[in-house]
Amino acid sequence: MSFEETEEQLNAFPDYVQQGWESASAVAVLDKVRHIVCCGMGGSAIPGSLLSAYLETDTSMFVVRDYTLPSFVTNKDLVFVVSYSGNTEETISCFRSAMGKGCKIIGISSNGKLKQLCEKSKLDFIELPKGIQPRAALPLLFFPMLRVLSNSKLIEDQKVFVEATITALRKPIYREMAKALSEKLAGKIPLIYASQQFSAVAYRWKTQINENAKSMAFYHILPEMNHNELVGFENLIGDYYVVILQDEEEHPRIRKRMKLTKQLIARRGVSSTIIAVKGACKLSRIFSAIYTGDWTSVELAALYNIDPTPVHIIEQLKEMLKK
Repeated sequence: MSFEETEEQLNAFPDYVQQGWESASAVAVLDKVRHIVCCGMGGSAIPGSLLSAYLETDTSMFVVRDYTLPSFVTNKDLVFVVSYSGNTEETISCFRSAMGKGCKIIGISSNGKLKQLCEKSKLDFIELPKGIQPRAALPLLFFPMLRVLSNSKLIEDQKVFVEATITALRKPIYREMAKALSEKLAGKIPLIYASQQFSAVAYRWKTQINENAKSMAFYHILPEMNHNELVGFENLIGDYYVVILQDEEEHPRIRKRMKLTKQLIARRGVSSTIIAVKGACKLSRIFSAIYTGDWTSVELAALYNIDPTPVHIIEQLKEMLKK
């Protein structure tokens, strides 16, 4: 896959939102659900983290990035098993664990072993289009889960929020914003900060820079960051640039902490940008911030003259694990 194909998939991001939402139109859970569990790794796990951050429901949600389910999971729980390839070994292991516990299981993938296992056991399975980078398939992975929960009446109807999100993502602003920010980040180690409610978004920024620009990036959350990492700016070992994601509905004290953090690190010679995240609803703000970060990582790759597509070192690790 070429750099141009990566751009093409990123341009299709709003379309993927629509496709992801429609892909689960007929899927619902009729039984009462105690917990919601999302199993996945890498680009297939972040949708679960984003869903957990977004949901306002009495049903607890947990994200599992491991080989086994937590001991508290039972047959009263709904388990989303998410793997774009359908072959992620940790996720397949969680599938078997969920089967052993008698959980309500919904598989989401483009193909692979997960599809085979779901079909064999006659479980609900949402099939995604093939040939997309797993990290670029985020909307195709997130919105089916949101649709299932909406269909199941576990959360309020999400249609109006999804439509608002698609409208926001079609605005021609994200790439230009990303170009300007990537020029500031070039040659620096990015530090991404956000509040707890946007922590999954900040983590997405970090991992997209890792995978697309093939460079280090780190993230932290406020106010916790003010109680530890802030001190690291007193003895700088490295060249950093800070990006602060500030939601328009941020807690007033968090907003003040962000402003003061920017001032304090500037005195230590570290530049920063506060990105004001605005939008018609929480869902549109989350995905607008993600889309900005995704484009920033790709523009940074362009500045580094790097093809964002391959992840050779991950493939090397997978081959080593087979031996």
